[in-house]
Amino acid sequence: MRIVTLHHMGFAAILRKLGHDVLTISGTASADVRLIEPLTASKFLEVLAARGFKPDLVLWYDACQPPWVFGFERLPSVVIGYSVDQYMHPWHMPYSAAFDAVLVAQKDYLPLFATAPTGRPAQWLPLFCDPARDVDPGGERDIPVSFVGTFGGAANPGRKPFLDAFKTAAPLFCKQGAYAPVFGRSRIVLNQSAAGELNFRLFEAMACGAAVLTEATGNGLAELFTPGTDVLTYPRGDAVQAAATAKAALADPAALAALARAGKRHVLANHTLVQRARHIIALAEELAAAGAPARRLAAISAVDGELRKAYAMLATDEHLPLQVQVREMYLKMAGGLR
Repeated sequence: MRIVTLHHMGFAAILRKLGHDVLTISGTASADVRLIEPLTASKFLEVLAARGFKPDLVLWYDACQPPWVFGFERLPSVVIGYSVDQYMHPWHMPYSAAFDAVLVAQKDYLPLFATAPTGRPAQWLPLFCDPARDVDPGGERDIPVSFVGTFGGAANPGRKPFLDAFKTAAPLFCKQGAYAPVFGRSRIVLNQSAAGELNFRLFEAMACGAAVLTEATGNGLAELFTPGTDVLTYPRGDAVQAAATAKAALADPAALAALARAGKRHVLANHTLVQRARHIIALAEELAAAGAPARRLAAISAVDGELRKAYAMLATDEHLPLQVQVREMYLKMAGGLR
């Protein structure tokens, strides 16, 4: 299958390994087509024509960035979107009208994607680990509890106070940057989210062989894992209870190690990058066989209307760090100018 991936390149390598011909378009330096400015609909078609690349599938994978490639909704290929951070980006909902199917990482947000002018399906597809990167080294676990991630910011102002409160009651090693070396030495990885989402850290830490202590939250957590069997939980925002749960688990090393092994087995069996890639390919084949692109193209006027809503949301969202000229671009597109 010939596949164009837009923005995030996280699926490119595994899709190539599975035998597909992949063209990456991204702001990343290693992309086949590196974005240094918005790729208009006409320029996008020029890029494809110059390479003689007629895609069977266009895959938009959420990179937590505003859209920078335009016009793919008019291609006769299958178009699939994978929304990761929909809780931060409400523009994903109308934008998803451009897809023949949308995959939503956080289950509680799935109803918000239920309707579209093309009748395209919306599916829950949780996040995942990458076994090529998320590896249990099998050595000593000399870090009782760790957290690797950002410590604050507008998207998650409660994180730093939570971590600080946890530290007063239980040991906690915190850092930013590369997580795998730390997770591979940790007995417990503490997880905290921005909005109760099931984030990548949950799956990555388990694959690295650590027990995960995460929030008892929605978004399908109880459907994917069994608290006390393959994951530890605490009430969201309750640092005191989280610390107490961690100390109790550390006091029973055999039980904690068994829980960590169970979590690792579960994610490696059910929630890996290759499994998600195969799901996307199977879905693309189903959509192609069912004539989904033709339905989208037949409803293109309604699709355009939804996209204009998305561009208007982007243009007026004061929380997005967009340059004035970029806001003006989205505002013009919201008015129907291409």
